[in-house]
Amino acid sequence: MTGYGASVLNNPNIRLLIVVPNWLGDGIMAMPALQVLRERLHPDATISVAARPGQVGLWEMHSAITRVISVPARSGDLLASARLLKPHGFTHAALLPHSFRSALLPALAGIPNRRGTVSQCGRRFLIQDPVSLTDYELRHQQWEIAKLLLPDPLPDDLPSPALSPPVDAQDHATGILNRYPSPILACIPGAARGPSKQWPGERFQEVAVSWTKKTGGSVCWLGTPSDAELCTHLNASLGEHGVSLAGETTLKTFTAILKNVDHALVNDSGGMHLAAAVGTPLTAIFGNTDPSKTGPLSENSTVIQHSDQRNRSIDRNSGGANAALARVTSQEVEEAVLANFISNA
Repeated sequence: MTGYGASVLNNPNIRLLIVVPNWLGDGIMAMPALQVLRERLHPDATISVAARPGQVGLWEMHSAITRVISVPARSGDLLASARLLKPHGFTHAALLPHSFRSALLPALAGIPNRRGTVSQCGRRFLIQDPVSLTDYELRHQQWEIAKLLLPDPLPDDLPSPALSPPVDAQDHATGILNRYPSPILACIPGAARGPSKQWPGERFQEVAVSWTKKTGGSVCWLGTPSDAELCTHLNASLGEHGVSLAGETTLKTFTAILKNVDHALVNDSGGMHLAAAVGTPLTAIFGNTDPSKTGPLSENSTVIQHSDQRNRSIDRNSGGANAALARVTSQEVEEAVLANFISNA
């Protein structure tokens, strides 16, 4: 087993496949370590990612990636996915998810050197280069990924995640935003993992109305198709100072819009991590999830939370999380958004 030693880092013939997470936020939290890895690898070495279809656009916006390979989400398509990977001749695989499926895919593809954790899902026999994350359980999730992707010793610091929307998405975004008075606040009231991560919509609306009155600017509502009805409802009172684009953009245009607004108000969600990855100042509202583990990787961020119970993951419908979110008032969020906006203006 060659492992992740200096001989691998200095080898121009390395062809690395990274099996990436299925959640947007988890993918973005993997990017700081990936950026360091790209700098350490030989310039001629290649880094490819295997991503589910919904995540392909995300990885196409990251400069460290040589190739993005779309693999179906269904387990029944594993053999077909493995056949898709084989012609690329990968020499190494790094498995960021901890599932059995994520380890089986590169094994079926015949990739000889496979690095990942082995304590979950009975996948020890599929891993040649086992990694323990025990020493990183109390640190931000980005450091767990760093342990998986980088050889020891790890760096003292990691860079911020960096995404670059393509020119056509940037043009589309500015074409939309230029129709509305600035400054522009992006509001993302949804969260893919359910109500236990969603601050009440009417409070988003209260902050949005206040933003337009106090700044003379506008609000852009963003989200997935499942958020469209909510965002349309919350936008109704803003008139020409608001627009709802929930469900109407590609991921790349969504990201470009975030890059071109003045501030973002978000839940603990993939949208929060997207805003961080394009350098947009943001205010994030947390319920019972732990910002020290999964908070935004941005120096221009403010986290608001009123909970003494912080867990890495919570149920989609958690009464305790909902109560913690309800304790966050629209007034304190409004004050935080305006203070953050003014300090970054």
